[in-house]
Amino acid sequence: MQKVIQRAILLLFVISGFCLNTFAQPPSRVVRGVVTDEAGATLPGASVSVKDFRAATTTNSKGQYSITVPEGGQILVFSFIGMNPQEARVGNRTTVNIKLADANTNLNEVVVVGYGSIRKSDVTSSIASVGEKDIKNLPVAGLDQALQGKVSGVTITSNGGQPGGGVSVRIRGITSVNGVEPLYVVDGIPILTSTSSIAQDQLGGKAGQSSQSILSTLNPNDIESVDILKDASAQAIYGSLGGNGVILITTKKGKAGQGKISYDTYYGLQNVPQKLDVMNLRQYAEYYNSLIPEIQAASPGSTLNPIGEFADPSLLGAGTDWQDALFKEGRIKNHQLSFSGGNDKTTHYFSLNYFNQGGTILGSGFERLSSRIAIDHQVKSWLKAGVSANISRSDQKITLTDGTETPTTIVLYNSPATPIRDASGQFITTSSLGNNTFGNANGNPIATAMLRDVGAVQSKGFGNVYGEVGFMRFLKYRSEINYDFQLSQNHAFQPKISNSTTGQTILSPSKLREERNNSYYWALRNYLTFNNSYGKHSVNAVLGHEAQASHYDNQFVSATDLKQNIMSINAGTILPSGTNGNKGNWSMESYFGRASYTFDGRYSISGSLRRDGASSFGPNKRIGYFSAGSAAWTVTNEAFAKDWKFVSYLKIRAGVGSVGNQNSPVQNAYSTNIRLFSISPFGGGGVPANVGNPNLSWESITTQNAGIDASFLNKNLEVTVDIYKKTTTDMILSTTLPVFAGLDPNPPANAYKDIEPPVTNAGEMTNKGVDIGITSYNIQSKGFSWKTNLIFSKYKNKLVSLNSQSAILRGAEQDFTSASVVNITQAGGAVGTFYGYVTDGLFRSEAELNNGTDWGIAVGPTGIWLGDVRYKDISGPDGVPDGSIGSEDVTVIGDPNPDFTYGLTNTFQFKGFDFSFFLQGVQGGKIYNWTRKYSESLYDPFVNQLSSVLNRYSASNADSDMPRFVNRWHSNNTRNSDRYIEDGSYLRIQNISLGYNLPSKWLQPVKLSSARVYFSAQNVYTFTKYSGYDPEIGSFNKSVLTPNVDNGHYPTPRTFTIGANVQF
Repeated sequence: MQKVIQRAILLLFVISGFCLNTFAQPPSRVVRGVVTDEAGATLPGASVSVKDFRAATTTNSKGQYSITVPEGGQILVFSFIGMNPQEARVGNRTTVNIKLADANTNLNEVVVVGYGSIRKSDVTSSIASVGEKDIKNLPVAGLDQALQGKVSGVTITSNGGQPGGGVSVRIRGITSVNGVEPLYVVDGIPILTSTSSIAQDQLGGKAGQSSQSILSTLNPNDIESVDILKDASAQAIYGSLGGNGVILITTKKGKAGQGKISYDTYYGLQNVPQKLDVMNLRQYAEYYNSLIPEIQAASPGSTLNPIGEFADPSLLGAGTDWQDALFKEGRIKNHQLSFSGGNDKTTHYFSLNYFNQGGTILGSGFERLSSRIAIDHQVKSWLKAGVSANISRSDQKITLTDGTETPTTIVLYNSPATPIRDASGQFITTSSLGNNTFGNANGNPIATAMLRDVGAVQSKGFGNVYGEVGFMRFLKYRSEINYDFQLSQNHAFQPKISNSTTGQTILSPSKLREERNNSYYWALRNYLTFNNSYGKHSVNAVLGHEAQASHYDNQFVSATDLKQNIMSINAGTILPSGTNGNKGNWSMESYFGRASYTFDGRYSISGSLRRDGASSFGPNKRIGYFSAGSAAWTVTNEAFAKDWKFVSYLKIRAGVGSVGNQNSPVQNAYSTNIRLFSISPFGGGGVPANVGNPNLSWESITTQNAGIDASFLNKNLEVTVDIYKKTTTDMILSTTLPVFAGLDPNPPANAYKDIEPPVTNAGEMTNKGVDIGITSYNIQSKGFSWKTNLIFSKYKNKLVSLNSQSAILRGAEQDFTSASVVNITQAGGAVGTFYGYVTDGLFRSEAELNNGTDWGIAVGPTGIWLGDVRYKDISGPDGVPDGSIGSEDVTVIGDPNPDFTYGLTNTFQFKGFDFSFFLQGVQGGKIYNWTRKYSESLYDPFVNQLSSVLNRYSASNADSDMPRFVNRWHSNNTRNSDRYIEDGSYLRIQNISLGYNLPSKWLQPVKLSSARVYFSAQNVYTFTKYSGYDPEIGSFNKSVLTPNVDNGHYPTPRTFTIGANVQF
């Protein structure tokens, strides 16, 4: 790997030398002009290039251009989005003005596909494209967040508002239970290195929703376009890496012509859109006073002492607002500087970016510095070479959320009677009123957020070096080396803090965990490309070989009782159970081919085949073959359709293909791994950790797709519709074996005798759905335009079978509580469905309590009583209701998968102004509101609750739907049930943007070619019935088994930004 990097750097300097040499060559002549539409309106940003040469430029804000035409250049090519391209012969002219005709759909546009590109008119698969203008200037850390709601069939969900945090991306539903994130390919480089933060943290709470986005290390401003391969007929060329879909990212490169310097910047403020309605001090005092007789009546002999300060609640103020203290205003800023240019032999692009996002919760934030360079050089008429390098370093500060003892949840039930600090300014955890102590023994959440230091530093670099030989105009050979490395340094530190006046322990004990994760990837790729048209025939083909390998190593160490709170492992006592490490290697060799043929612009066929040999499986199962085929008929190119008036364009597509997945719940599951252990006083040793399965093989994903691409009304209305069925077979699953076999599918972390069962291929899963995309050019007139984009996606996920009829995959059991299961996955239902009791209102009479049903708890004020939750008896040991409430009555109580998702964008342009608004929505999809389970628990008079508990059941409020107060935690009312299931539907005003392009007369005196200023608002308002902070929950640690559980979710912030795009 080191040698590859050294050679890449060497080649970079060599090619840079060519750049300096070629920049000195004088131009042949300069041609100027203006580009307008048919109505005479100027077209800023239109592309102008010299045919058969690399010289190119774009028009300024007044549609003006100036281009250097090399010697021998005769024809200028003009193009603009939504217009037909046009050519003009220069001759002896020095001024060429051109008018472009409106086309709305440019079928000669090039679409990026696996290992190459093809004309859009020849596409036979389901491929969606997103341009730079759709993602530029959005105040987000990663491209994945910018794509949300922009592409049909792609569901993107933020896993929290943590700056730089994880994002779940699903292309056409859930493909596998072993990870469903798509393959990202940047300029042909698969991004396979990990970007995970600390997964399980010793400080309490979980950082699963704080895992970094895999794209957070890539600067979105460097991206030119994004192409998403949605069906297997397009994905099969990537074989076993493309099972979850493929996102192809093309970054910016230099263009021949006058050099450009661009500066883009924005600055913004962020805040939490809403806080939850917990009781203030006056309400809390009323609540406390009302509990005194209720507790005494429910438990004779039990008392709750009156508090003098609460005697007249109307005299009290608001008390401590813990949420207001935890949430803060975050600031976000971005600076991007880029240089690009070149001539007919060499082009270059260089950028430098700084991004900083302050969190809206104390102790959180994200900072990134990144740079990119790309140089392409025409060494000979038949030889082209180039190099690119992307380097970034990010620093993520994490406030642990997702737990009942983390700041985001503690602020909800810390009493408003407890101040944050004492009179001397020191943190406190409890305070006393009368004979009662208020506060939280778990700590002060503000102190926790401010004093803990949890972070992840990621250093990443990737790029390639290539050489391309043109044997003929239509036949090219390319050889390239890709590299990708990531060095991660994660830490979690908690000091030991006490109040020197009261002696209260604020944080204890002192702890430190340090983790190092390093991963390296390289690939050598060689392939031939054939692309030729002759007469009515057009052929595009690729044939190649690829070898790739990766290595990773991980070490972590934990210590406690750190002397003087020094943040060093050497300052404390090392914890053997918190010290470990592992490393491994992976490699794969592949042969691939793809060919497409189009006849007369009417009939197109395409096919691909890939052979993968991966080290993930045993010697007899390492080889996998993945193939696909598709066809398309462009109906409107038929003679009988020439006179159609309403239908301007119609293409019908169909395809089928298979891809694979090699992710496994056990590393190297085909062989037997060794688990090391230590038992005092006998020492340590090693035992088998699992039962290997040498016959383990690939998961197989087959997609059937049919679709149409159409335009109507003189191409003013474009419609794309796809229907699909995606089937996953031979899923990689742990085998369920009898207990007497001595195998535990979930052994404890310190186990030395339990052996994980073998992993096998079994089970089947399906996803059926429809994707719809509509673009309407509502108004296209001189000086004014209005365009609307609408996307709609719907899919139905079903797990047909697992490895046995009774098999169940559990999610969230260990992530949220050791006593309850929140999500389960079982045959016949969707992945990650919610699991619990079905409620049947409240008990409102003793007759209901004594109807002969065994409620599992004794009837009476101290057990099941009036105002308690009643559960349905739906089953028993024999599968029929048995007159008792028990574990057999637990069932599926909700599906987290949405009924459908949608997005609507409207874009207006009036002279120099542009205005757009973007709506994004989700219909259906349930949420398990675990946060509400705790903040409406009604079990402890000394903790705060949501204000809704003021309407709880009591003798004087017997019509309430809120259960009564029960003076203990593990009561009947706090069972996992559909009481906490809520509708996750929402419609969000995701973005509003207003911009202005400054007129050229303002720019010329300061030597600017273009300048735009704008205002933008993100996450403006959300229409929803969900009672939590935010209905966009995502998946814990991106796992498909734990979706939509809100357990201290970091709210998505509202953002207001002002920015500018300037070009010299």
